[in-house]
Amino acid sequence: MQFSTGCEYAIHGLLFLATRDQNEVVLVNDIARAQNLPVSYLAKVFQLLAKAGLLKSFRGSHGGYMLAIPPDQITLRHVTIAIEGSTPLFKPLSSKRDCEFAPDCLIREAFSRAEASLYRELEKVTLQEMVEKARHSGDRLKWLHLSEAETS
Repeated sequence: MQFSTGCEYAIHGLLFLATRDQNEVVLVNDIARAQNLPVSYLAKVFQLLAKAGLLKSFRGSHGGYMLAIPPDQITLRHVTIAIEGSTPLFKPLSSKRDCEFAPDCLIREAFSRAEASLYRELEKVTLQEMVEKARHSGDRLKWLHLSEAETS
């Protein structure tokens, strides 16, 4: 299993916004430029995040994005579901063929437990927690420190 590049871009973009004033509208171009990401791809990712209710989008000359909810209420689970969807990680063949395990599929049960465990762990990590840890990372995330300096 592997999460998409879009999921990582979403997390980085949200972290960038989480370091800004919560009422500041930021252009997706500025976020992409600060993080050296492709603007068009990040714009599509941000549309998914807005559709999921994690971002507010604004059109027009003062358009852009801002967090729709505080960063301490946005978890990695919210982000992954917004980008990757909520389709189960495992779909048994029993739905496509006659399988003797179909009523009590042991394989599906094992994968369902693993998926539930993954989502429980992702639910524990908030954007706010990630920002606080990143602030102590030195210069590794130059874009994070740059965005903080711009708001000071």
